[in-house]
Amino acid sequence: MPGKLRRRTARGTGASAEARDTTSLPLLEAACLVAQLPRALGLEQELEVAGYFEEGVVAQWRLTQDRIAERVVEAEDPLVTLRALASSSEPRLRFHVPGVIARWLADRPETALKELRPLASDNDPLVAEAVQAFGVRPQAESLGPDVLDFLLDWVRDPSEYVRRAAIEAVRPRGVWVKHLSWSVDDPAYLAPLFEELRGDHSRFVASAVGNALNDIAKKNPELVLEICARWNEEGEAGPWQDHIVRKALRSMAKVGDSRALQLLGFGTLDIVARALLQSECPAKPNAALVFELAIENRDTATKADLVYEIQTPGKVATRPRKQRFRAGTVEIPGFCTVSILIRERIFDRKAAQLIDGECAALFFLNGEHVAEVRFFLER
Repeated sequence: MPGKLRRRTARGTGASAEARDTTSLPLLEAACLVAQLPRALGLEQELEVAGYFEEGVVAQWRLTQDRIAERVVEAEDPLVTLRALASSSEPRLRFHVPGVIARWLADRPETALKELRPLASDNDPLVAEAVQAFGVRPQAESLGPDVLDFLLDWVRDPSEYVRRAAIEAVRPRGVWVKHLSWSVDDPAYLAPLFEELRGDHSRFVASAVGNALNDIAKKNPELVLEICARWNEEGEAGPWQDHIVRKALRSMAKVGDSRALQLLGFGTLDIVARALLQSECPAKPNAALVFELAIENRDTATKADLVYEIQTPGKVATRPRKQRFRAGTVEIPGFCTVSILIRERIFDRKAAQLIDGECAALFFLNGEHVAEVRFFLER
């Protein structure tokens, strides 16, 4: 099954399954006709008969790419037809070309990668993501770690989209795709890519590197800690190295891993903290609660990583439901007390009904549980 579909809020675009009244299939069919794809005029009808509108968005994409690939094979020169599709002015068509390339050139991964590279620099974010997910990812699955011999050249490309595609395509947890087994089992294979890109001048690329390292940290924290510690010791290789390290260690920091927090510059604290609920109680579902965290610092000015956890009743009395949030870095003046207001909405992310009962908000500074406040939830 494909991985979770993630919504891009900056460079990319969220996507949802098409319905009959909002479909872009007529536009796609017209673009295929312009590109002289064989049997282009029957594409929309054939997809509808195949159950296109009953499928989820990723299955719709796969159905479309399957049908286009079948038609490409019928062309007098499939490669010329593929390139015509790739140069279409319609991004909805270009989006499907990486998957078509991967299907038609499944037994020729080197040729597939050569054809995919120009598409990786497409300025449409959704097309660029399709390259890594549906084009390069299948080559990474078939070639295994040998794909890195090709991608090491990609990470030196002038286009930030191409460099980013090289990382995203072999990321252990990809977008729209299943986990990449060899990358999950032995992520040290990816180290040369990280080394090449740690000094990259694009925040866009740096974020991809940090996200890949964060994926790895969930199963192989020691490797990520080793890489980040060495980079800190060696100094800045580029303007976004600190950004990469923060992204790489964010999941470990969120659970209070002392090693990650130390690498992020957070040390020991000499503080006393107390938490108060400033909102009306009992709380109601979807109510925005305001908590006050008062921190008495008995040492010189410092900074701390603040994480808080909201616990609500679960179906099993001894197992509350927990949601943890990382609030970021807080500055704590020396030898005084500072108050921090935290606003959080109480709701159930899984759309299940909340259960009445006692709740708790727990607060952590640099991974240490420093305060908590209890309150009641009532529907």
